[in-house]
Amino acid sequence: MLRSMLLLGVLAALLTLAGCNRTTVEQTMLERHPSELDDFDFWDGLAEEPVVSNDDAFHALILMEDGRDPSADFEGRMALAGEKGWLAGTDQPLDPNESVSVGVLSVAGCRILDIKGGLTMQLFGDSPRYCTRELNAMGVLPGLTPNEALTGLEFISFIDSIEERDRLQRAWKRQEAASASTTDDGDETQ
Repeated sequence: MLRSMLLLGVLAALLTLAGCNRTTVEQTMLERHPSELDDFDFWDGLAEEPVVSNDDAFHALILMEDGRDPSADFEGRMALAGEKGWLAGTDQPLDPNESVSVGVLSVAGCRILDIKGGLTMQLFGDSPRYCTRELNAMGVLPGLTPNEALTGLEFISFIDSIEERDRLQRAWKRQEAASASTTDDGDETQ
């Protein structure tokens, strides 16, 4: 009986340790399509990936926000991501071939969209946990947790949601500016 319990304890410990590792890819999509001329192939191939790597995710986020990725390698992308504040609360260093976590993507998404969040985010700053909660509440990452990995198709959907939300926010700002100028014009004539 004691031997069985000991064996079960060891087995449970091994399963727990095995579950803590992130999935890694042998070759990132970016390694397969390194040229700027390959961007369409990069996006198409990324949609079919079973898991998205850190390197591919940061390359895609930089492409989305800046239109091109000037970084020659993963270290360059990490430096650029750090400058943009996308790595807040992230355990570093990140492995380029390791699967990107929803939490890392959430921090980047909140920074890209300039989301201030609720009281906790305003008091403690951006963190993978609270940025994920904020994007869950907004419907950008419905039902996901910070430690999950995304498939390529889920990642493309995330990018689409960020772009859609960005367009919506810009439209709201234009509408507010137009309303403010109409109100200001009305005040001057009286």
